[in-house]
Amino acid sequence: MDERRKVLMSAYACEPGRGSEPEVGWRWATEMARYHKVTVVTRANNRPAIESALGSLPEPHPEFLYYDPPGPWLRWKGRGVPVSVFYAVWQWGVRRHVAARLNSYDLVHHVTFNSFRQPGFWWQARPPVLLGPLGGGQICPWPFLRRFGTRLIPEGFRSLTVLSAPFWPPLHFSFRAAAMILVANGDTARRIPERYRSKVRSMLETGVMPEQVRPPRPVRREGPVRVLWVSRMEKIKGGSLAVTAYARARQQEPRLRLSMVGDGPDAGAVKATAVRLGVASAIEWHGRVSREQLPPLLESHDLFLFTSLRDTSGNALLEAMAASLPAVTLLHHGQAEIVTDATAIRVPPTDPETTADALARALVELARDPDRRRCMSVAAHERVLQHYIWPQKAAAMNRIYEEIWSALAAQAPSSGVPGSAR
Repeated sequence: MDERRKVLMSAYACEPGRGSEPEVGWRWATEMARYHKVTVVTRANNRPAIESALGSLPEPHPEFLYYDPPGPWLRWKGRGVPVSVFYAVWQWGVRRHVAARLNSYDLVHHVTFNSFRQPGFWWQARPPVLLGPLGGGQICPWPFLRRFGTRLIPEGFRSLTVLSAPFWPPLHFSFRAAAMILVANGDTARRIPERYRSKVRSMLETGVMPEQVRPPRPVRREGPVRVLWVSRMEKIKGGSLAVTAYARARQQEPRLRLSMVGDGPDAGAVKATAVRLGVASAIEWHGRVSREQLPPLLESHDLFLFTSLRDTSGNALLEAMAASLPAVTLLHHGQAEIVTDATAIRVPPTDPETTADALARALVELARDPDRRRCMSVAAHERVLQHYIWPQKAAAMNRIYEEIWSALAAQAPSSGVPGSAR
């Protein structure tokens, strides 16, 4: 059996059962603990959920260190201090919190948050540093921003920070210090300054557990064709775009039925769009559902509609693929890389009207072609099994760990530094 090394994992977001990035942090922590002695430093408010879940988790467990900034920072966060500011303070504090024991680790692995703009303060660390998989390099297509209302300014500002980030000195410190930089999508890879591109590798930051994967089901050839949309309802997720596309598709194919799952600050606007287009009563509004309620919903639908205007990957899309659902999605960001033309119809996001028309045509095409839906369903199932199962991803990550240690040992075979020959 390979030697179990000591790995320090930075995972601000790490909480079982939450989905999204907290679930990603939890999965990397628990999966990599099968290979090495993993110590995870995370937020203190994650402690109850983590310690509850550890009781039912097979050994070996990761060790957890809990940290939150001292003083008034938690109060300020609750009163509206931007998450990015609080996170930077947390990252700086974590580096100081583990300083005394940092040299005892063989690797530092920064996992979450996975934004390439804030990869931690791990430069001048003695152990080698692995960053990622990082995301966040994608920006919302500019023509869509004019429909963001009050969200226009913050979303536009975020886009400008993404474009300017490669010029920030702290990012250069982090990328220069990193032994390797993993990126979740091509948009993020292009944000890494040219001088560090030799360190860049691609790896999706998320995955699914084997028990989430369901084989393709018989295709319904008669009756309604049920379309599922799942996301938090906020401007960036494109809920109104989905409703507009559905309304136009239903004019051509009345058998189409849409289910909207999710809630959030844009829920009122999305429902108002449905009322204006005359399809509100034809849509099933589920609101927010628990993770346990999602699998039956996936299994009871025929198509998955994913309209996120900015997304590192798209956890909901990946879960739909695991349920063997063919998809209609946008041809950009992580979603364009998760699916292929064999598993989904991918629509280029141009402007709201043109894109809604193209999404509508895609829904109609698949509604009228059950054989194509069947082929896409089989292809989605196979793609998930080949690329996106967590144990497989962990094995791939372990090979990256070993590659970093081997390279370090080759550079200093008798130095005694972490990763050198022992």
